[in-house]
Amino acid sequence: MRSKLSYAQLRAFNAVAKEGSFSSAARRLGLSQPAITAQVKALEQSYGVLLFERRGDGARMTPLAKSLFQETQELHVIEAVAADILGASSALKTGELNIMCGAPNPAMALISEFRRRYPGVRVTANFGNWHRVTTALYEQQCDAIILTGVPDDDSLTRIPYMEQRAVALVPAGHPLAKRGKPLSLHELADQPLIFRNDQSLTQSALNMAIRKSGVNLEPALSLGEREAVYEAVHQGLGIGFMFELAVSRAESNVVRLPIMELNDVYVEHVACLTRNMRRREVRALMALVE
Repeated sequence: MRSKLSYAQLRAFNAVAKEGSFSSAARRLGLSQPAITAQVKALEQSYGVLLFERRGDGARMTPLAKSLFQETQELHVIEAVAADILGASSALKTGELNIMCGAPNPAMALISEFRRRYPGVRVTANFGNWHRVTTALYEQQCDAIILTGVPDDDSLTRIPYMEQRAVALVPAGHPLAKRGKPLSLHELADQPLIFRNDQSLTQSALNMAIRKSGVNLEPALSLGEREAVYEAVHQGLGIGFMFELAVSRAESNVVRLPIMELNDVYVEHVACLTRNMRRREVRALMALVE
């Protein structure tokens, strides 16, 4: 006779799926690794299925486990909401908040204010390009995001945070930088250019402007991260592109110049899946920019 499915089994399964290993899941739940292993093994044996392929470097989900995880990954949200209800009369003195961000500069200012108001909440912040951040949001790998160009989606709650435009980063010794005027893309046709990958919103905006202008621009160097682009310009390797507030560094040998064909204003949003607004930590973050 099949044993009854228990919440403890689902909780253990969900933790292993989320963390990628039994040991990390045990640390997350404050349990021993044998206890986690026993719960998952009981679940597998009860239904005669294999949920994880055990490997030396962790546990890999089987296709069945991936389907199950789609349904169980909200367990941590339910637990957090339950804790919120039970502790509604107390201030936000403890908790966790996992944020994915597009650029350090806009994000860190907001995170700094959140930490000042709620020092007992542990904040984890990771960074990536537009595609990585939005994927993390929809796949519930984070609680909220701080990003330029958040999709206009009914499943999201998003609040405008700031506005910015894309600019060119030019080595200070370059003749175009010394001129100190907005650039045209046509002036860059014979210049060494530094591009980002196509999953970057900055690069997508630049590609669209290039197509509209009809100019043929090819990169001399392609880089994955905005910090690498800034450093390449800093080293005099060419002209790069970035949102004007993406990096707070203001060094004398890198000049930011407007681009005439890139004058659209892009909005930086703080956003989350609307169902995550049930969590106090998320509501507190969103309230800072309302």
